[in-house]
Amino acid sequence: MTSKKDEPGFIPSALYDQIMQLMPIASVEAVIVIDGSLLFLKRKNNPAKGQWWFPGGRIHRGESFEETLHREIREETGLKIESYRFIKAYSRVFPERHDITIAYLCKCKEREINLDSEHSEYKLFNKVPQGLHPYLHETIRDSQWKKQI
Repeated sequence: MTSKKDEPGFIPSALYDQIMQLMPIASVEAVIVIDGSLLFLKRKNNPAKGQWWFPGGRIHRGESFEETLHREIREETGLKIESYRFIKAYSRVFPERHDITIAYLCKCKEREINLDSEHSEYKLFNKVPQGLHPYLHETIRDSQWKKQI
């Protein structure tokens, strides 16, 4: 079994922290719809530690947006995407870092979710839950998720 440190493009924590202080991080985010409900994961790490968020993560060198989307969803949830469409690109500034996020609306048929170590729990919501970060409200609105893919 390989660890994250063995992955191509792995950046040691101290260097990654320096990079995040100096420049935006390119990432993808998946607004996943399963049986008409939105999938949220509770984050263990910053930014947005302890909050409900969408699956996603940074783009590795040489990856397309879509390759990153498939990899991140598989790593964080164990799910496979049935279909997807581009929502919008966002510039998001958090206290810890600045992200450039490419968001997609994704449909998955599977319901068996296997969380990775970055998340403590998941939940499917058939309506937008209260208390979400404003960045998520913007993405949900732009996704028009009720219309599906």
